[in-house]
Amino acid sequence: MKRALSGGCFLAILAMAGAASARADFDVATGKLTIPAGALRSFDFEGDDWVTSAELLTWTSGGGFPALEHVPVASAADLAALLTTADDDVLEGKRALRFAGGKGLAITEPALFGELAKARFEVTLWARADGAAPQVQVAYGRDLDTALSGFSAFAQIRAIRTGRATSDGWAEYATGPLDGSVLGTPAAAILVAPSPYAESASAFVIDALEVRKVEGSPVPPLACTQANVEQVCGASGDCMFGHCLDASVTWGVLPSEAHRTEIAERWSFWATRLLGDRKALQTGIDVLTPEARKLAKESTSARHFFGGMNRLVNLLRDNHTSFGSPSNFSSFAPQVQQGTSSGLGACFGVVEKDILGGGLGFAVFRAAESPLSGVPLQRGDVLVKIDGRDPKEWLDENYPRFATTMTNDPGADWATMAGDLSRIVTHRASNVTLARCASAAACTGDDQTTITIDIGAAAYKALTGASTPSSSRSFGCSPRFSSSVTNLVSPSNNGEDPVSFEPGPNGETRVQFDGFSAGSRWKTAMTSIFSGRPAKVMMDTREGHGGLYDAVEHLFGLLRGTADPMGVLSVGRGGVSLADPPWLLDRVGSCTRETVANQWSCFLGNSNGFLATVADPPGAATKIAWLNTRDVSANDFMPRLLQGRPGFRVFGPHVTAGAFGAVVSLPPVSSGWSGGSIQIQDSRFAPDPNAIKAARWESGFGVAPDEVVVQKLSDALSGTDTILAAAAAWLESQ
Repeated sequence: MKRALSGGCFLAILAMAGAASARADFDVATGKLTIPAGALRSFDFEGDDWVTSAELLTWTSGGGFPALEHVPVASAADLAALLTTADDDVLEGKRALRFAGGKGLAITEPALFGELAKARFEVTLWARADGAAPQVQVAYGRDLDTALSGFSAFAQIRAIRTGRATSDGWAEYATGPLDGSVLGTPAAAILVAPSPYAESASAFVIDALEVRKVEGSPVPPLACTQANVEQVCGASGDCMFGHCLDASVTWGVLPSEAHRTEIAERWSFWATRLLGDRKALQTGIDVLTPEARKLAKESTSARHFFGGMNRLVNLLRDNHTSFGSPSNFSSFAPQVQQGTSSGLGACFGVVEKDILGGGLGFAVFRAAESPLSGVPLQRGDVLVKIDGRDPKEWLDENYPRFATTMTNDPGADWATMAGDLSRIVTHRASNVTLARCASAAACTGDDQTTITIDIGAAAYKALTGASTPSSSRSFGCSPRFSSSVTNLVSPSNNGEDPVSFEPGPNGETRVQFDGFSAGSRWKTAMTSIFSGRPAKVMMDTREGHGGLYDAVEHLFGLLRGTADPMGVLSVGRGGVSLADPPWLLDRVGSCTRETVANQWSCFLGNSNGFLATVADPPGAATKIAWLNTRDVSANDFMPRLLQGRPGFRVFGPHVTAGAFGAVVSLPPVSSGWSGGSIQIQDSRFAPDPNAIKAARWESGFGVAPDEVVVQKLSDALSGTDTILAAAAAWLESQ
């Protein structure tokens, strides 16, 4: 079969910030590419003059984590086994390179990257996947070991497929315009390697690698904020660590308008046709669909498009629904992936500012001795400004763009934002101001100290090597002011949530656990806690990341029985129309484990649930104080199922996230991205199937505390856990 070129309408597939010399042309008569003159450097693999500009790459699994080994190519003999001359394997000239077994190639020519250091450039490559496509990346580093470290390069930008392809499987990859250096650190290598997780037998062939200069100047590292990023950094820039940089470094390569339109339409379909959260669904219709289409048409940088799409998906307000993330393993990952003490060296929690004018705020719960910022914080220090603005206002504006997901119920934002606060401030703010109180009784006038931290400058200096790194290691953040259990059980190696419990000071049993990712060990622990029918139990779930439906049912069966019935029904979309059909609950309203014989019909209808079935649960009469703060999914379900039961009381600063339904993974929106997720059900709660038909869809409405109790600032300064104390006092009361 004669080779032909497809994707002709996508010749300008990447959004170009400046013009480059012409790319390789396809000759219809010969079925081959021709590399025109004008490229700064081209690698056609025909001669041997280029070989000492390269290194061979091999993925290894040292210590269980993929590592990239690199060995300089000493002579053409080192590449002899990789060269292929078969006509089907060659797209340009007479030779190409074939790689298999986790191997790849890096171009590391010092003169080439020296010429690019202060310029803009683009890389293109043609490849054919024979089992696994290559990952084509430009890596930045002060030395080759850093640039070729695989997951630890200073910065990495991955090329994407342009849409130009041949009828026999060859595809073009391109980076679009890139800066020759990032915050002063130069590009040092072009990597072409398979995924470290690809099958060892998988192979790929490469040909016609080109490096071309592009018009325009690199984004200068000017001081910036999120409020002025467009004006200071320009359309192609982003603002991170208080300074401008190319948005390709953070969000990746900007696809063509055609590709952006496909992404926007795909998310419109998911958000209006598959999303199970009925409240979020309406936002998908009213907001995401028109705004995503506008982004696809008008975006001129990856910050505009991918940052904008991430924001729109987050504003659907479904904690189970996420846009996905670029595979950015450098310091420039654009989203807040995990709440840590980060550059401020502090973890924050939600407080009632009782001695600082009242209202909710963010205060330090835990601090490092030697943070990156150079300014050690103390427990009880209160954040009062981020880049000159009220902290919650700044977060309300910026968190949707940089979070990976958001709570269904906006009332739950406080604890979620507190957990991510230090990290998002370090990555996305310029400066912060905190207030330090002299004592637990006084925090005005001379009894208050103002602390200002230029976190952007501190992070920038650390990244660029202009300062000595912090001696304190970063640690994970928790919404708990203190643990309720002294001897915490270590996590198991199978991903099961640990359950820690011990006798409390006043005869109660104290239990601390973070979620419902449960197996036999988790279930055995919960059964043992309640099998002796304890009089009083404190359940500390203030960090509740959710888990399994089955685990919720197990604990529910220990605590609520048929004498005080309750149940749940979770239901997917009723059809492809935007509204649920009127017959939906008539068909699946009895799809609980106890009330329907044909479970297969319920499975097909994406519906499941359970009702109270135990006549005398061992914990039915136990007085239970349930502590909530940052809770989602299964940690929404459990208190919702138990609330209203005699002797049960929820304590917390605000509602739970309100995510009531199963979640499934979605495919990635672009190469070099991880997949997102979507909630495919919504839930109703009632004591029996008939009552379920009259109940509301629950997603979007978090479980409200029976007693709203927030960590008081005065208590924080004196070392008292306000929520823990309130729950203990209620358990002691008659």
